[in-house]
Order: sequence, then C-alpha cells, then structure tokens
Amino acid sequence: MKKLTAIVLASITGVSFAALTACGGDETGAENVVTLSGSTSVQPLMLKLAAAFEEQNAGVDIQVSGGGSGQGVSDAQKGTVDLGMASRAIKATETGVQSATIAIDGIAIIAGKDCAVGSVTSAEVFGLYANGTPIQSVITRAVARKTSSGTRGAFDELIKGTVNGVETALEDVLLADGVSEQESGGLVLTMIAGTTNTVGYVSLGTVDGTVKALDFEGVAATIENVKNGSYKLSRPFNLVWKADRELSETAKAFYDFIMSEAGQAIVAQEGYIQV
Repeated sequence: MKKLTAIVLASITGVSFAALTACGGDETGAENVVTLSGSTSVQPLMLKLAAAFEEQNAGVDIQVSGGGSGQGVSDAQKGTVDLGMASRAIKATETGVQSATIAIDGIAIIAGKDCAVGSVTSAEVFGLYANGTPIQSVITRAVARKTSSGTRGAFDELIKGTVNGVETALEDVLLADGVSEQESGGLVLTMIAGTTNTVGYVSLGTVDGTVKALDFEGVAATIENVKNGSYKLSRPFNLVWKADRELSETAKAFYDFIMSEAGQAIVAQEGYIQV
C-alpha cells in the first residue's frame, strides 16, 4: 500500500485531507486509523475533536481510549499508540516523548447542589484530604482520583497546607483514611451528585448541572478566572508522541486540526481554554 499523502487544508471550517483515498489509502486501511490513550479528563474533549475530524474526512477512524495520564505517556513511549493524552505537565522522568499543549483546563472542586458550603480554602481542602478534618463542620467526606490520573497529579501538586509549620503540598503526604479513590471524573460526578457533605474534584469543562463548583480562595471556578490567573487550580491538556518516530500523515493531520482555528473553537465550545 502506498504511503498516505495528506493535504492539510486549514480554514475556518476545519482541516481536511480530501485527497486521502486518491493517494492510496483505502477506507479501511491502517493508514487511516489514529489511536490515542490516556487521560480520562482529556478523553471527552478528544472524542468531540475526533468526531469533527472524522466528519470532514471519510474513511478516517480516530480511536480514543482512557487509562489515565500515566498510561497515555507510557503508551506513547512504547509506540503502542499514535498519541498519548495527559492532563498534566510531562514529568522530567518521562523521557523519549515529545509533547504539545492543546488546551488549558481548570480543576473544579465540586459538591452536591444543596451543600451549604460555597467557598473553600486550600488549607481547608488539604486538611480534609490529608487529615480527615471537616470543612466548615459540614463537609466530612472526600473523593479523589486514582494515582495514575493527571487530574490527581495536578490537584495534589496545587493543594497546599501546613505540616509542622512548613507549607506542604498534598502530593507529599498520604491521603486520610476514608478518602474514596475513583477511576474517572465521571465516577466522581456520580458520587458527589445528591450529597451534602462530600467534595471531589473534576475537570472544569465536565462540571454539569448535577453538582456545583465551589469557589476556591474566594474566586469562582470560571473559564474567565482561569484565563486571568485569579483562579489558581488549572493545568494543561497535553498530547505526547514517541520522540524518535514520525507521526503518520493521518495522525499529523489530526494534530494540525486540533491546533487549527476550527479545532480550537471546539476546545472553547467544550468549556476549555484555547492555546
């Protein structure tokens, strides 16, 4: 089978490569398939981007699976996927990959809609997750993500409290007994909805009408406040790929679409911040 030649047309309506099949790729060939794995926080946005790209490019199949940010980076390092998804910065120890930020996301601390608490501080959140200390005598339970989650990694790095008089990040302590760990943001939303004494954290772009986002340090969890820097809980959405392997023409065209005006418009429509 001939190597695909992708003609990438960037416009306000999107990026396409209409000459795909004419240049040798058939509609079921592996050359038309792009595989991604990783962050379940990035996954909903990526599915929207994939659907838009597939609609413009008949025969292309964008396959998106989860597994967590660590899984996405690992799969990219091994070359078992075209692109890995990570909802955090790439660690210095995660070598052998290239990365690019495709969006910025806020992390929302969420509670049930009828919870009496409307605003929390970093010290209060740290106390609950690290020591089981209730927040404002109302919130007594906490939900976290699994350690492989990029959302967990960013949250644990950003939430700080005091231990023996020293400012300490949540990532540097063990979670208190009773903190529930969930595989995905969707499961966190499900656990929080309908409660009045429980908090968790999810991607700001996934907050729905079943829960409410709490103010953090007196600042509302909004896209505008993430943009202007007043809301401090934010992190990058990154794509990673194997450093010593060139992306396929189809994977490169999909990446170019994500970074195009049309792709970034979808980023904004889904409640994330454009890059």
